Amino acid sequence: MPLTELMNYFNDQLQTQARLHELPKTGFYKADNQYWARFGNLILGSQFAEIVSLDSENLIGHYADLFVRSSAGNILDIDDIVNALEDKQQIIHLDRLVRTLHSLNYLQQHDGFKGLLALQVQSRHILSVANEHGKTFEKILSDCGLGPERVVLHTRLMDTADLPHFYQALTNYRNRQYLIGINIQGAQESELLQEFSLTPDYIFASTAHLQHLDKLPQIQAEANTILVIDPTEVAGNNLAQIAGKGFKGYVTLNSDKAMNKLNHPDSPTTDSQRLAS
Repeated sequence: MPLTELMNYFNDQLQTQARLHELPKTGFYKADNQYWARFGNLILGSQFAEIVSLDSENLIGHYADLFVRSSAGNILDIDDIVNALEDKQQIIHLDRLVRTLHSLNYLQQHDGFKGLLALQVQSRHILSVANEHGKTFEKILSDCGLGPERVVLHTRLMDTADLPHFYQALTNYRNRQYLIGINIQGAQESELLQEFSLTPDYIFASTAHLQHLDKLPQIQAEANTILVIDPTEVAGNNLAQIAGKGFKGYVTLNSDKAMNKLNHPDSPTTDSQRLAS
């Protein structure tokens, strides 16, 4: 199915869901040869950073990054937005909207590449879904022609009390052939991963939190650890030193370029670019 038709198909589904659950106006449109999404007064955009092998410098896959702008032009943080939502259906809908947006843009920009696609799953989405985690998104990926065995779903562990639910959710993902990733963004996530009874396929750790990996030597030996680099925090010539931490690969984010693109997305103008309402 051509991507524009696929976008319209998804918009029809979103329109039905929005009516059923009384959700904000939501949907996809295409501008500047890229797909965008709206959720209420938010505009969502994708960018992909290459996941590169630290040893061979070969391309392993792509790491999807999300950028959000309000209708007033303010750049927003998706974690803050999700944490402010009280309705579970809105949390679930927004998170799936984001991953579907990334899937559309991945096909638009990297169709034919057979590497990994790393997609974040919001922790509150996982906690908002009772069971059968990954079932709905599996259908979305199938519609996009992407197999779950190429997709890394990565998330943050929340607290000790929620670990059994995360275990159930990530086990469901793995049973559906997804690869599993855990994000380390501080001491709490490192400690929770030590308590967690499921070893992820990937660990994503930022340069600001490298010291927390020292507590995870056994888990690092079994998982693939990927360094997520903020260019403002580490220079490229420091990668050799970082390699001693046991990283298998790295991702370099490029926030400035994405922010500039996000500030100027055209509005949809034709029926083929319509939004769900």
